[in-house]
Amino acid sequence: MPAEEFDPTVAAVVTSFNPPVELISHVRLLKELVPYVLVIDDGSNQDALPVLRNLEEDGITVVLQPQNSGIAAALNEGIKHARSLWQPDWILTMDQDSLLGHNYVKNALQSVQNATAKGMRVGLLSPESHNKKRVKVLNGSDDIVQAFDPMQSGCLIPVTVLDEVGLFDESLFIDCVDTDFNLRVRAAGYSTPVGIGCDISHSLGETRPMRVMGRPVRVGGQDLQVIHHSPVRVYYITRNVWLMVVRYFSTDPTWMLRRLWMEVESNIVRLAFGPQRIKFVLAWLTGIRDALTGRSGPIQPRDEAKLR
Repeated sequence: MPAEEFDPTVAAVVTSFNPPVELISHVRLLKELVPYVLVIDDGSNQDALPVLRNLEEDGITVVLQPQNSGIAAALNEGIKHARSLWQPDWILTMDQDSLLGHNYVKNALQSVQNATAKGMRVGLLSPESHNKKRVKVLNGSDDIVQAFDPMQSGCLIPVTVLDEVGLFDESLFIDCVDTDFNLRVRAAGYSTPVGIGCDISHSLGETRPMRVMGRPVRVGGQDLQVIHHSPVRVYYITRNVWLMVVRYFSTDPTWMLRRLWMEVESNIVRLAFGPQRIKFVLAWLTGIRDALTGRSGPIQPRDEAKLR
């Protein structure tokens, strides 16, 4: 495809929830990479209003959700607004704590051309690395490397694919929203190539020192850290991973076993080195129970109270 025939428009949809002031600088940098940026706020409290007003003063389109409805609902609403305003060819989905490299979008679109030239139907374009660390990839010998389970932040998605496979599953609320979308994209016969030279800086969340018998674990003179999630968040992660097993194991058991093992590894670390071990176990059991009974959406209030 000649370069002059490939001049797509890209609209970035950034989700926010009680955003830090750094969102302002992140969005300003993003605006240098794409022509259109929309921030969809998912029911933040009043403390977030100065940040959101500052974005509007910068000329950024800001859409406010009346209440916290989850990452999938926010993304979907943002995508609908962006499409109605600008009719873009591609949607770039972004979290509030993500930051793209300077040539990210240029490299991503070039990678799309390369994959298309190799005969791939691109369902989404994944970052090649997160915080300079390569993403996990699918096994195989394709000329174009495909991401194993792309995180939605930093993904470039054709609007034609959204029309075919649908938007993000709002019933999941948070966690595995991207996994479900990735699996639907692949089931429709699309690929998930990585963008060569596309690195995204992304917050890993709260970290805690890894300790054994009260002493920090050190490797190479540095203390190892454990990514910490609350028991409620672990509930969502567990429930939605197992919902993925229920939905997709029969269609791609090898992929699903690998994805499930990744979660088992994370849980072993949480149990061995994290706090609130009893509540974590309760979160796992509650999440598996709800997945097997088909319950989705926000956590039940009585279960949330037990995990707080």
